[in-house]
Amino acid sequence: YGQAGYVEARHHGLAGLKLGTARHHYIYADLAKAYEMVGEWDTALACLDIALRLCPDSPTALRRKARILDEKACYNTLICLDDFNELPPLQFLEQLQLCPAKFPIQVVRSEFFDLTCHSEMNSQTIWNLCRLIYRTYSELGEMLGYYPASPVSISIANTNGRATSQHSMPKWASGCYDGGIRLAYCAAGEPVLSILYALLRHEWVHLLVHHVAHGHCPVWLDEGLAQSIARPMFESERRDFQQAGQMNRLLPFALLNKPFNQLPTKYRKLAYIQSTAVAEFLIQQFGLPKIRKLLHQLGNGTPIAIAIEHVFGCGLTEIPFLQESK
Repeated sequence: YGQAGYVEARHHGLAGLKLGTARHHYIYADLAKAYEMVGEWDTALACLDIALRLCPDSPTALRRKARILDEKACYNTLICLDDFNELPPLQFLEQLQLCPAKFPIQVVRSEFFDLTCHSEMNSQTIWNLCRLIYRTYSELGEMLGYYPASPVSISIANTNGRATSQHSMPKWASGCYDGGIRLAYCAAGEPVLSILYALLRHEWVHLLVHHVAHGHCPVWLDEGLAQSIARPMFESERRDFQQAGQMNRLLPFALLNKPFNQLPTKYRKLAYIQSTAVAEFLIQQFGLPKIRKLLHQLGNGTPIAIAIEHVFGCGLTEIPFLQESK
């Protein structure tokens, strides 16, 4: 998994166990990491339980188990009230279009979105994804006060074993908004719905912010809103953020204003966590109505510092976790 080929890493790990390495706890700890990176949390936890039976004080196994339990609980809360066993209606199955010349591409067209699945998925998974897209359209539209005027183009593809992301999402899932929403995941089979849902929400926020602020939203606010609305922060992220603050290592405002994918790798994770903390503070302190007002002012061409003073009644650098220099 050092090369981020997580599906292949699972096969190598399982092959290693057959060669008599089952007594080595680190084999199970590494195998757990590979399963984690393709979203198979329960199998990962089972591997870690074996690793800890072999070596109860293994810091690697203990750390990974705590992280996976945190991730699993966080993502599962997003969809815990949904019944994903509800069968697709006949009308949906009839609408699901196959492209024989480009199998396994599948297409769903609706009033609010056009979904293209570039990797083979069963009809139940696609139906569940469509339900989550409808919910995203409704919930986030209400939160940010904007509903797209035309169907949103959404494409989803399985990278078939290669990692795709370098920031705060798991390394086996990635997203992009470039006028449409493109989602990628890495899995041996069906995608993990909770991860795709969080990823969809993240990119949908970017879409809404782009339309409301007409492209004038600063990076730290755009990414912070997207991440804070997409899913709750992990406990590990909160610990990392708290530690960065205690050690006076929070990123300066100038860095948070740059596209995060252009930052040095060592700063990217903190940039997402820090911007999320800023957005969480603004939402909790001032509420979503004022967030919407701020985005509209930005869309009217008001500079961010002036817009924040008008809407929140404070200076830009008075906002917690935004600092002018190191």
